[in-house]
Formats: sequence, structure tokens, C-alpha cells
Amino acid sequence: MKRLGTVILAFWILLAGCGQQTMPQRNVDFENPSQVAKSLRDYNRLERKGVETIVVKTHHFTRIISLSFYLYLLAQAFEQFGRDQDAEKLYIHLLIQYPVLHDNSQLGVMTENRLYWLLGDKRWVMPSVDELILKLEYALLKQDEQALQALISRDFGFGRSYEERFAVKYQEGVHLLAEEMKNLHQPVVEIYSKDEDNQVVLKTSGWENGKKTWYFSLRHNPRAEGWEWDMAYWEHEPMP
Repeated sequence: MKRLGTVILAFWILLAGCGQQTMPQRNVDFENPSQVAKSLRDYNRLERKGVETIVVKTHHFTRIISLSFYLYLLAQAFEQFGRDQDAEKLYIHLLIQYPVLHDNSQLGVMTENRLYWLLGDKRWVMPSVDELILKLEYALLKQDEQALQALISRDFGFGRSYEERFAVKYQEGVHLLAEEMKNLHQPVVEIYSKDEDNQVVLKTSGWENGKKTWYFSLRHNPRAEGWEWDMAYWEHEPMP
């Protein structure tokens, strides 16, 4: 449940002037789907009472979060236990119950991304990382926006790590990169770092006449039985 913990850490909300003792406290270190289902019933009770924030605990920390984010964590937990249909229902409930999520908030984008990922045909997932690298390299060489869109994960974000990733809708990610590709000349794609079992980071050079470097993160996703491109970040070259 490592990723669930990092999600909580990345999005906790501090409330000035509110004591934790006045809020419901819940543990989100789940060991099985039955515990998640029990917490979902608890969420429903809190929602009916009009509760807006709660305290969540893990083995590592205690944080104050919104009730909507509590539901997102439950959906994430269902996913991690392979209960995709249950997760889909919770993501849909989030988008219906909390219309504020439609204002491009991070939680709203994250929720939509996970729903699109679950319901998508997974054509962007490649059986081998070598195939994904070749197709990305070809898309950059041809400056082919449609080819990039075919390869980008439906759960995409910008950032150096998954803990600090800023989620974006995949269409917006492709559009930004397509604009960047207008200043891409003689692209060079090389492996920047490699974890044989989980992640490969590509270093792509040639942007803005060599003044910028983009890094593409490719991750092996066992649930999709393949590799997907789900993160990117860029760096400007240091001034001479």
C-alpha cells in the first residue's frame, strides 16, 4: 500500500485553528478489501452527517484531509486489491457528489484520470519497454502529435517523482508537448536511468535548440501487464 500512503502525504490539508480531537479519526492502513468496504460504510455515515474533514492515520503519520479525499483513498484501496468495479463507482460518486472537482482541482483531475484509466482500452500499454521507447522516439522524430496521444497514459502527470507528480488530463499533456515539439530539432533519445523491474526514464534532447531537456518516465504496470508512459518533466540547460 506504499502508493496509497504517498497519495495521502502529498494531499493532506492543514486546517488552522481546528483541533484534531474535534474531528473523526480513521485508520487507512487496509489489509484486505473487507476493511475498505467497512470504511466505505463509515464514509457514507459521515457524508450524511455533513462532515467535511477528518483525521486519517497510517503507520507513519497523522493528517487532516477532506471527506472527498477520504473517498478517493478508498477508491485507490479498492484498485490495489483488484476491485476495479468498486473503485469506478466511487470515482463516479466523487464527480457527482463534489461538483467543485470539476474546476480543474488536483483531486478532480486525479479522479477523472483514474476513471479514464480503468475504463480505457489500454492500447497505450506496450508489452515491452523497448517497443514503447521506439514508438516514442519515432513520434518525436516525426513530430507526430497523434502518435504521442496514442502512447500517453490516461493517468498522466508532470513531475520528477510519483510523490510530487502534478496530474493533468492526457489531452492537455499531449497539447503542451506538441507545442514544445515545434522547437524540437534533431531529437536524441537515450536511457537516463533504469530500474529493470519497474521504471525507465528517457532523456530527450534537442528542445529549444538544446536549451531544454525533457525526461519521460516509463513505468511497468503489473495491473495492465505492460509498460506505459505516465510522467514527464523538463529542465533548462545551465547558463554558460
